[in-house]
Amino acid sequence: MENQNESMLVKGFFPKEKHPNAPSFVLGKASIHLPTFATFMREYAAANPGEEWVNIDSKLSKAGKGYASVDTWKPDPNMAGQGAPAAAPAAPAPTLEDIPF
Repeated sequence: MENQNESMLVKGFFPKEKHPNAPSFVLGKASIHLPTFATFMREYAAANPGEEWVNIDSKLSKAGKGYASVDTWKPDPNMAGQGAPAAAPAAPAPTLEDIPF
């Protein structure tokens, strides 16, 4: 398994800041280059059999350019129930009435 301190870049996924005039419910933007991203996902799936999710962190480089990396954090199964704060209840899934357009 990859070192937790190393970043695995998400190839083909390019996060961008939201437009300054975007409404407050817009978090940001992203562009996906389909052939590159599809290759990355096939490689990720082959290297991580049984995983159904890939968590992606959008980051900003020192040069000010957006990039994405895989969030590889996993809870320590040995620490389960040992003083960890209780998780907040999950928010209900948004409904069609929640969408602002």
